[in-house]
Amino acid sequence: MAKDGKKPQPALNTIGAPKRTMSSELLKPFETRQMRSYPVSGRINHVTNDDEECSRPVALTEEQPGLFAN
Repeated sequence: MAKDGKKPQPALNTIGAPKRTMSSELLKPFETRQMRSYPVSGRINHVTNDDEECSRPVALTEEQPGLFAN
């Protein structure tokens, strides 16, 4: 018990952290139907390329075989 006779609150609640139910909402997987993917340039693999060109979609030139393709 604290001096004022009240039960101490957990430290996370006293600094304004969100409640556990609110935090767990952030940990849910992203909705698959809302995801999108597109091919990107090989320029994206080099740290010196830091411009808008890296984020532009490119035409897929050749399908990469799957990991276990024959």
